[in-house]
Amino acid sequence: MLEKLVDLIDRDWRKIICCFHAPPYNTTIDVAPKLDKNLRPVYSLGEIEKVNVGSKSVRKFFEKYKPLMGLHGHIHESPGYDKVGGTIVFNPGSEYSSGILRGLILELDSDGLRSWHRIG
Repeated sequence: MLEKLVDLIDRDWRKIICCFHAPPYNTTIDVAPKLDKNLRPVYSLGEIEKVNVGSKSVRKFFEKYKPLMGLHGHIHESPGYDKVGGTIVFNPGSEYSSGILRGLILELDSDGLRSWHRIG
């Protein structure tokens, strides 16, 4: 499905910002608690086990096309940023159980990302 988007974009990929709900697989922004068959957290030595749960398709897409940036959500427990190839990827995270909504303010200039701030 992501590949179908490529036909719609006839631009310099270094200036494209992609917004996908799921973060790319195997990054710092796709880590979530491992769940058992009853959807309860799995513990090991008193700690909740963590696993990468992002999208392998999104990761492959970024590795192939190298857009400027990826904006993501879905994994509330993994706020932050990472890089997939040359693409910087963000997840503002959320503390929905406390009613705290997180967001990002991104400042761009002609060279790309100038600065960013997490808010909320």
